[in-house]
Amino acid sequence: MSHRPVLLVVYDTGSLAPTRLAQAALGNDCDLVFVTAATEHAREMIPALRMVGSVVESSGRTEHDLVRELREMKPSGIVTFSEFQLATTVRLADALGLPYHAPGDLEAITHKDRQRERLAEAGLPAVRFRTVTRLDQADEALAHVGLPAIIKPVIGASSRNTVAVSTPGQCHRALAEILGGTGDAPAETAVMLEELLPGRPTAAPWGDYIAVDCVALGGDVRPVFVTSKFALAEPFRERGGYGGFSVVPEPEVREVRDLACRAVRALGVHGIADVEIKLTGAGPRVIEVNGRLGAWVDDLAVRSGTADPADVAVRAALGRDCETGGVKTDGPIAFHYLIVPPFGARRVRSIRGAAALRRVRGVERLSVLVRPGASVDWRIGARGNVAAVIGTVRDHDELAETVAAIEAVDWIAYE
Repeated sequence: MSHRPVLLVVYDTGSLAPTRLAQAALGNDCDLVFVTAATEHAREMIPALRMVGSVVESSGRTEHDLVRELREMKPSGIVTFSEFQLATTVRLADALGLPYHAPGDLEAITHKDRQRERLAEAGLPAVRFRTVTRLDQADEALAHVGLPAIIKPVIGASSRNTVAVSTPGQCHRALAEILGGTGDAPAETAVMLEELLPGRPTAAPWGDYIAVDCVALGGDVRPVFVTSKFALAEPFRERGGYGGFSVVPEPEVREVRDLACRAVRALGVHGIADVEIKLTGAGPRVIEVNGRLGAWVDDLAVRSGTADPADVAVRAALGRDCETGGVKTDGPIAFHYLIVPPFGARRVRSIRGAAALRRVRGVERLSVLVRPGASVDWRIGARGNVAAVIGTVRDHDELAETVAAIEAVDWIAYE
């Protein structure tokens, strides 16, 4: 190991590509040490991780032994880009005396119900909700929240087991399915029944919500990148996003950025956070805050020439000042568009002619994520996506035409 600062990266599903982390580390003159989770994905990535840094495997070890080895490396910072490793990273940071989310803030960062309470305590617009762990709590929750409402896991990501309900009967049936587990989706142990934030009317293909990734160092919280969203697929499945400038008017983007920073500050986040915000007729409202970099954010920011989130994340983890920009109003638009199976589809029957997607104007890369015969289920959220289409266009009109052309390609059939 050199005498350069050491950055610990707790690695698992959802992390940045090793090559991007290597670029950020090189720019910050630091060494990477990957602390790999005891998961199949992390184990499979170890050879690639060793090409750009050192690896410390956590599989089969106690956390006490892990901390002892990491302490000997004299790390200067720690970060994770995986939702599933936030709690582990908080414990390691606390044991090693490294700046990161504080243990006392972890529950509000990772539990949506406690997060709602913390945001309301900080003066952000409150949203009615109730936590439900048993079916016999449904009527009291409905009486408090009202209808229409949305059901979502207290802990979770990627729109898993998320559905809107408009009648008591729908609510009872959905809770029974979600708490009991159906299809490929796991049973939830706790869900939130929350008032449905009505999005304002928005023309396709644009979504009525937006995301802002922020960097926080103490009380200094600044926006890094705005990800504008495409319209959701039924019931609440994300179709991806685009940047670096939005179809949303600039003054409203500034308002959204300010609200995101207030939310991050209220939760005590240290480093990078991703904030999803609904655009309602009454103004922007926080949907949720995630205590890590958002999906595709680094890719969209770099390809659109807007920001360098990987560099910002590394700098923040090392306690260094970060450069952040303003609201972009022109330039290329990078997009990451997700192909989502129809609501109710259960299996991929056939795939043919996927190459036609690559010929759509603006498309640069296609990743097909399934094979014929694969099961699909709306309940598992983003894990049920069948493809990702990535590219760059000049303006919003061209992006709308590209999305329409992508959706018009007949290349996959379902049962």
